[in-house]
Amino acid sequence: MAAEGKLREKLKKRVEAYGGEIRAVAWLGRRYAPDVLCLFPQSGTEWHEPNARPGTHTFVETKAPGGKPTVGQAREHERMRAAGCVVLVISTEEQLDEWLPPL
Repeated sequence: MAAEGKLREKLKKRVEAYGGEIRAVAWLGRRYAPDVLCLFPQSGTEWHEPNARPGTHTFVETKAPGGKPTVGQAREHERMRAAGCVVLVISTEEQLDEWLPPL
């Protein structure tokens, strides 16, 4: 499995540990949008990180270690943030730990 796939698998396990779910996202007629949506329940978990509050939903762009979004991805992420979405780019396990610490 490629490095990005391994990171996405860790992301899935971490989100599930918090009682959440992830969805692979396909965008019709839209390029450069994030590829994963993290859904968190309204309650039932102790929350440690401001980006992962009960009932929030976070878009995540996973990248191989050291990878950065393309110019088009960065532009689309900013558009989504301007509309009130939480959009993160995660390329390392350390970034995952910073956003969503292990339980």
